[in-house]
Amino acid sequence: MSVASTLVPVVVGFLLTTVVGGLLGVYLQRRSWSHQYNVQLAAAGRDRAVALFEELSRLLDRRLYRMRRLYWTLCRERERPLSERGAKSLEDYDAVLFEWNDNINRNLALLERHFGSRMRKQLDDEIGATMRSVGVALENELKSPSASEADLNEIGNRLGRLANLIYAYNVEMLAAMQGGMVTPPANPPPHWRTKAR
Repeated sequence: MSVASTLVPVVVGFLLTTVVGGLLGVYLQRRSWSHQYNVQLAAAGRDRAVALFEELSRLLDRRLYRMRRLYWTLCRERERPLSERGAKSLEDYDAVLFEWNDNINRNLALLERHFGSRMRKQLDDEIGATMRSVGVALENELKSPSASEADLNEIGNRLGRLANLIYAYNVEMLAAMQGGMVTPPANPPPHWRTKAR
C-alpha cells in the first residue's frame, strides 16, 4: 500500500468531518440564536403587555373614581354653583377625561396588538360606550340640574355596572397574560426565522 492510498481516505475524512462538522455547527448555532431571540421577543412582549395593563388599568380606575366623585358631588349639591369641593371634583374629572381622550387611539392600538381585537372592542364598544353615556348624563346634570332622585340613582347604578365591567376586564387581561395569550411585539427578522420542527 502506498502512502498516497492511505493518506487520501484520511484527508477526505478530515475534510468531510471539518466541512460537515462546520456546517452542522453553524446550523445548530443559528437554531440556538433563533430560539434565544424568540424567547427574548416573547419576554419583551409580555413585559410590554404588563406595562400596558398597568397603565390602562390605572387610567380606567382613575376615570371611574373621578366620575363617582362627580356623581357624589351632584347628589350632595343639588344647587348651583358648585361649592369649592364640588368644583374640585369637576376639575379632577375633566383632567382624567382629557388624559383618557389624549391617549385613546394609542391605547386601543396597543390593546389590539398585544391582546387582540376582542379585548380592544370590549374596551371601546362596551366599557367606553358605558363611560361615554354616564359622562353625558353627569355633564347634562351639571349644565341644568333637573334630575330627579330616581334619575340620579340610575346614574349611580350605571356607575356600579361600569365598575363591574372594569373589574372583569382587568381580570380578563391578567388571565390573558398569565395564560401566555399576549402577542409578541413584532415578527422576527427574516434571517432569524427557522422552520418549525
